[in-house]
Amino acid sequence: MDNLAHTLLGLSLAKTGLEKTTPLATTALVLSSNLPDIDVMPQLFGGTPAYLEFHRGFTHSLLGLIVLAAGLTAALTLMDRLFRLRHDPFGRPVMALRIFMLSLVGGLGHAVMDFTNVYGVRLLEPFRDRWFYGDLIFIVDPWIWLILGAPAVWLTARGAWRALIWLAIGAGLGALMVLALRAPSQYQLTVPVAARIVWFVGMAVVLLGAIAGWGRAGPSAARWSLMILVFYYGAMWLAHRSAERQALASPPAKGAISSIAAWPVPADPTTWQAAATANDSLFRGKINLRTKRVEWEEAGAPPANPELPSALRASPEASTFLSFARYQDWQVHEEPEGYQIAVRDLRFSLTLRARVDRDLNVTSAMVSW
Repeated sequence: MDNLAHTLLGLSLAKTGLEKTTPLATTALVLSSNLPDIDVMPQLFGGTPAYLEFHRGFTHSLLGLIVLAAGLTAALTLMDRLFRLRHDPFGRPVMALRIFMLSLVGGLGHAVMDFTNVYGVRLLEPFRDRWFYGDLIFIVDPWIWLILGAPAVWLTARGAWRALIWLAIGAGLGALMVLALRAPSQYQLTVPVAARIVWFVGMAVVLLGAIAGWGRAGPSAARWSLMILVFYYGAMWLAHRSAERQALASPPAKGAISSIAAWPVPADPTTWQAAATANDSLFRGKINLRTKRVEWEEAGAPPANPELPSALRASPEASTFLSFARYQDWQVHEEPEGYQIAVRDLRFSLTLRARVDRDLNVTSAMVSW
């Protein structure tokens, strides 16, 4: 998920009453809710292949979350002694065990949110490099912003500066909802106008609540938002099951479907994208839960020559991509000098472009979004 959603989850957890368990509790929850994404740093040096290799790996695993929680606990405890307690020697010191438990809760919340989308997480690193996919939520979900953002605003927008910060965030999100995904592309559907309107109505409710002082509800407002979030995930799980059933009822080809996956499009729980394999062929689809209509089109299957995929794995960039890509749309063009290959992960616009000579040596390989 995006880091705004992670931050709002950490803040909402703190506002349920956990912020009173120990000094720096809110800091621990907010930081730990974002800390697993420290694994994006390799992208600064290795580009997209390094991002694919490390992101949602060890720092998102069960063991990695424990290590991160322990590290954050040590850092916050040390900072508490060096700074806060020096200025307030009679203040209540940080309780390290509680900070650790809160940090673990924040990290687990991060991993759970990431698991629920189509990108997935590797929970068993470093013991097993297996991906787990929830396929319930789009990577950027504006409804989660509303569900968690409403009580966060009501409970924290006290004072001019905090109110201005929330207004700036709201303005940025509003601009994103207006401008993003207005025209369909080859790989992505648009956000329906009705969804945009409903979202702005929700924003108006958030603003009304801030003006009316709904934050007086206290921790119960944050608890209700988390309950609504659980209900939302449950509703998306039901929609996901319905999308899979519709896809199975309208298979893309005669014969049994050997594998299938469905995931939501941005901001529209009634429209899902899908990928399926049947009769050694790959298909991508669009599922409309309102009309119960399923549209399939055939994607590019792996090349008939099995040596080409094996040859590509000699390139570190291509090997990383092929290990990450869940459903691979292959396009192979034979040339006098060799082969020009493009492989796209059907979930994203992520594409590998490579050239292989007649001796099956990879002469170039580039991975890009």
